[in-house]
Amino acid sequence: MRKILFLTFLACISVVPSFVGAQINVNIPYALSNELGIEIIPNYPRPNERVWVNLSLYTDDLNSADIAWYRGGKVELQGKGKVSYSFVMGKVGQESKIEIRIKLLSGVSFSKSFTLNPASVDMAWESNSYVPPFYKGKALHPKQGSLKIVAMPEFVKNGKRIPAENLVYEWSNDSEVFQSQSGYGKNVLNVSGSILGSTDEFEVLVTDPVNNIVAEDFITINPVDPKISFYENNPYYGYIFDTAISPILDFNSEELYLTASPYYMSREANLRLKYHWRLNSQSLPELEDSRTAIFRRPEEAGSSIISLRLENTNRILQEAEKRINIRFDD
Repeated sequence: MRKILFLTFLACISVVPSFVGAQINVNIPYALSNELGIEIIPNYPRPNERVWVNLSLYTDDLNSADIAWYRGGKVELQGKGKVSYSFVMGKVGQESKIEIRIKLLSGVSFSKSFTLNPASVDMAWESNSYVPPFYKGKALHPKQGSLKIVAMPEFVKNGKRIPAENLVYEWSNDSEVFQSQSGYGKNVLNVSGSILGSTDEFEVLVTDPVNNIVAEDFITINPVDPKISFYENNPYYGYIFDTAISPILDFNSEELYLTASPYYMSREANLRLKYHWRLNSQSLPELEDSRTAIFRRPEEAGSSIISLRLENTNRILQEAEKRINIRFDD
């Protein structure tokens, strides 16, 4: 959820003592200008995004005031009590200069101006999880998995793109700011997923300290449960990863060579997977460290249930189970 920026310009009243009598001179328009509250929604506008600007003044009534809104030197909205104004930002780097002219019912007039420069930042992530060879999809993020998140800012000033390494990045989630990975030029965040396997939410705030341009982005990553697929390990053609073995298989050969391929288990140097194979309800402890198993065709027709439970001993939340029904004809 995006934050709302509420800028209150504090009163700055010039009090100048007079040497004639006891008169005090106060610059009322200047004071009112600094007391004017300006609320901008969203607080960091993106290119081509609609922006709302709301005014407030606690020391006087704006609803009875004549208010004129200027954008780029041209009047966009005017009338009594026009305390809100909305417009659509331009493309990236296209600044919008807003001027607000106010005449109170008392006759006092003052103005305020500010400039908005739209910028954007997008986030992309990749998971350090396993997928089999020739897999065309994305390696998804498992529970307790490792994530790499990259911020890709688009900041433009005076028609020139500002390099990503010249910006300041602040990385955070709902509970903490990643101080060690935040700072100048640090547009990459490396982090591990929640130990509880809950949804991971991250935010990056990007600032150009020279030109005072700011952008932010949020990303939500839902962890998945690892899974297993069985593939044929053909003695002549090797591993056949093109087609996974279906849950029900009619088996007519003398031997079945099975290879179990995990999906979305974390890839790490000290990875230790335990394979718990079962044939029907009988455990096969001799295959505990093997992802490949060979099953021979029985003499009589019938069927068998082959099942596998796979555990990542380094990450307790990463486990998967798969079973197939093998049918043997006469």
